Amino acid sequence: MKQTDTKIYYGWYIATVACWGYFLSTGTGFYAFNAFLEPLCSARGWTRTDLNLALVIGTVFGFSSQYIYGTILMKTGVRRLMLAGSITAGISFMFIARVHTLWQFYLFYSLLFIGNGAYGGIVASCAVNNWFVDQRGKAIGFATAGMSLSGAILPIAALLLIQHTGIENAALFIGLVMVSFGPLAWVVVRDWPEDMGLAPDGLTINTDTYTAGQIQIHVPPQVTASAEWNLSRLVRTDVFWKLGLAFGLMMVGTVGVMSQLKPRFADTGFSSLTAMMMMGATSLVGAGGKYSWGMMCDRFNPKRIAIAMTLANALGLYLGLVKNSMAALIIFIPVFGFSMGGIMSTFPIIVASLFGRKNFAAVLRYISIFLVLQMFGYLIAGQSFDTTGSYDTAYRIFIGLDIVAALLLCSLKK
Repeated sequence: MKQTDTKIYYGWYIATVACWGYFLSTGTGFYAFNAFLEPLCSARGWTRTDLNLALVIGTVFGFSSQYIYGTILMKTGVRRLMLAGSITAGISFMFIARVHTLWQFYLFYSLLFIGNGAYGGIVASCAVNNWFVDQRGKAIGFATAGMSLSGAILPIAALLLIQHTGIENAALFIGLVMVSFGPLAWVVVRDWPEDMGLAPDGLTINTDTYTAGQIQIHVPPQVTASAEWNLSRLVRTDVFWKLGLAFGLMMVGTVGVMSQLKPRFADTGFSSLTAMMMMGATSLVGAGGKYSWGMMCDRFNPKRIAIAMTLANALGLYLGLVKNSMAALIIFIPVFGFSMGGIMSTFPIIVASLFGRKNFAAVLRYISIFLVLQMFGYLIAGQSFDTTGSYDTAYRIFIGLDIVAALLLCSLKK
């Protein structure tokens, strides 16, 4: 094998599209909630718990569909899913600001999550994973940075749109942008580097088999579920349960905090725009965290990196509990932001490193089901505020879950 002559490896175009997919899917289903939460409560007379239930229901449908998407993409590739998903999600987002009953809001929010999962989540991760081996951590870290970048940009943009055009027009504009993603993905994305005469990480193919990153890769790869890691074997391994549960518990705290971080800052006395900018700063740090934790996984043991990240996340949450301290608040933003940013970048990296490039989709479609646990984060945060008037109780619970997750990762064996 030899290096290609092109200056930019085509896999980085795939990673860029995946980054934009993560930006839109995570931003509209999750971060934009910070901008729409209070206006919808005021306009419709709903409580924060009412709206948090939409996130819970949507999360169940969204992550349950990951198994279906994982099965489909092994047979058809990612392009069709990305096209259909962006159109479904975009139209659904337009309607969530136009309905006036909770059941309709829950319906379209569920469709939003289902559509977002078809061009983000496992689909975007597989699109990137197929093109990289030695640089997998760097590439997935770059792609998943779109999740946190959306938190730094989309809520502020949505807030300004709501203030100047109203809830319905803001949702319409954002929905149209989401729909436009599908045609872009259709034009740019290709499923495997071998389809273009390339090998992972930008190498050309000279023989029927070659070695990259100490992994034997056959050309062309079979896009089918490997019998090596089917469900019956996976459920008999402690790796499956410990790894899935650890990241599921971490995500409980992450979504519980980030989905309502702007309201939390506003409740402490900051103006609406200032609070949103503070939340955006936290997400921006998270974008750097995704890329940095991914690069560290390329250089060091991913398991140890994940443990350090989990403990840093617990520390960040503790800083968020310190009262009447501007210093603690200032430190909270980079510590929590940087650590929480790495969760969804290290998760697919560890799965790929443990089970292999060709088994990635087959394994991730099952183990991603554990991420549905994050729905409890919305409920815990909403109930904490509605019953006590603050999010402190929720933060304490999230710290405990991080400690449990760290212990599970410490006991993980390859």
